[in-house]
Amino acid sequence: MRWTLLLVLLALLVLLVFQIVLKERNRIAALEPATRPVLQALCGMAGCSLSPLRQIESIVIDSSTFSRIRGDDYRLGFALRNTAPIAIAMPAIELSLTDPQDQAVIRRVIQPAEFAAGTLSLAKSSVWTGSLSMSVRPSANTDRIAGYRLLAFYP
Repeated sequence: MRWTLLLVLLALLVLLVFQIVLKERNRIAALEPATRPVLQALCGMAGCSLSPLRQIESIVIDSSTFSRIRGDDYRLGFALRNTAPIAIAMPAIELSLTDPQDQAVIRRVIQPAEFAAGTLSLAKSSVWTGSLSMSVRPSANTDRIAGYRLLAFYP
């Protein structure tokens, strides 16, 4: 009876370790790149995938500009800094155009595919800079736009 309980305990411990490794697979792969092939094999069996680590507290918007080019066309420029000692996933950006009372007039979420051109991650301790041209639809009251806010987040 004791051997049976010991075997059940060991099997449950192995399953627990397997579950923890699957849940933390992206962090493990980021911290120990040598484990990536093993984790990919485990994900092949479990039906998951490896992706860059999401760690939003390590993303800082260093600088940004928002200027009118002409009419309803604008250019947004910004720099994202990765303060982590490992590579992390590229975040999405929320742009809020505000009125003189700092109330949001227009909000738009910009996915990494729109501004990062295929860049999936920010290298460790690096800065990524880019710009994006956009149009504000004429039905929006663009005369009320007095400022903007940027927010980095993971959807």
